[in-house]
Amino acid sequence: MTINTINKKTFELLDENTKAVARMLYTSSAFDDAVMETEEDYLLNGIATGIWVTHLSNDNSVKIKAKLRVETGGIISISLPGKKKKYFFKKSGGWKLRFYLTNKDGEDLLTIIPHVNWQKESHDYILQLNEEYEKECDSFLILHAVHCANCSLSMMTGGKVPALVSV
Repeated sequence: MTINTINKKTFELLDENTKAVARMLYTSSAFDDAVMETEEDYLLNGIATGIWVTHLSNDNSVKIKAKLRVETGGIISISLPGKKKKYFFKKSGGWKLRFYLTNKDGEDLLTIIPHVNWQKESHDYILQLNEEYEKECDSFLILHAVHCANCSLSMMTGGKVPALVSV
């Protein structure tokens, strides 16, 4: 799979045949809210400083499908209550900027490598999936990782996403 940056607010996940299998459209440049289109449509909403929740767009009960939280050290945790799983999105410590999504055991599921695209005023991303966890990395989880990358890059460049955590 590959990530296609349409513009600074729209990202697509493409399969091997370059067919769009998922899409994320931000409704604001602050990355507070987004629509995620996978097999089902989801809404991603910022509910507090450094906290986002995802729920089905047509669900009146607003059952949370995912919760993202900025933790200390710039790590973003992704909790999936329905699957009882937790992931951690981290920035590399080296000179080359890259992001890792790890499971609770610290094993890398995927890597996202950003490249600045000045024409789109955004970043293009290279997605590398760990073959052992390819089934676990569905489009829902990958779009959340892209959201984490967007927020992390925004925090690093002084964007509107808060870099501080509510303690």
